[in-house]
Formats: sequence, structure tokens, C-alpha cells
Amino acid sequence: MANYVQINGPLQCTSSGWTPMTGLTLTIPEGAGVQAIVILNVPNPYAVGTDYPGGNFGIAVNGTVLPTVACFTYDSLQPAAAGRRPTTLVVGVPLGSKPQQIQAMWSGVRGSVVNIDSPASMTVILDD
Repeated sequence: MANYVQINGPLQCTSSGWTPMTGLTLTIPEGAGVQAIVILNVPNPYAVGTDYPGGNFGIAVNGTVLPTVACFTYDSLQPAAAGRRPTTLVVGVPLGSKPQQIQAMWSGVRGSVVNIDSPASMTVILDD
């Protein structure tokens, strides 16, 4: 079972609703009573927009986005330059009675366009 996947950008999200991050999908095994730790690392994202731009990041399990998410926004209404906003999300996912698909998700904040032009990764840590 693979427990790490990486993409190398560029990727762009223009949606205000949750959208899969292409290439960041893994399957976790069955194991009732055990929990997997999932780490989504997006070290150099940036957003462009005119209303305090930003980006949301989440993890979906079998298509349902978990309630714990990560987000960044800029401190000005319309930034003169798109500075980088490193973002990492760590969530626990209970293993079930059958394998589950986990997918990194993202969306723009208030109509923002979110960009990745460098590597991003998702890692699963399982207790042996």
C-alpha cells in the first residue's frame, strides 16, 4: 500500500466549492478500531483575488470532506503581490471495515483563484 503521494504543479483551483486536488489520492486499508494520520502539505500556495483572497484545503474520505480543514487568507483586500502562504493540514481518519479512498481537496475563498506551482504532498501514517 502506498502511503505517500506527491504532485509537482502547476495546479489551479477556480472553484468556490470543494474540488479534488489532481494526483493527491490514496487508499487506506481496513482496520476497525485503528486510526490513520493524514498529512496534507502544501508548502507554497498563493491566491489571487479582489476580496481578501485565500484558499481552503481539506481531506475527503470516500467523497465526504472531513470537518477539520486548513485555510489561508491575505491581510489586504487586494494584495499588490501574491505572497506564499505555506499550509499544512493534519487529520485523524478512523479505519473502517473496508478500504477507504482519501482525496486532498481545495477551494478558493471569496472567489479567489488558488495556485500551486511547486510540489505538494499527502502522507498517511498507520500504526503497525
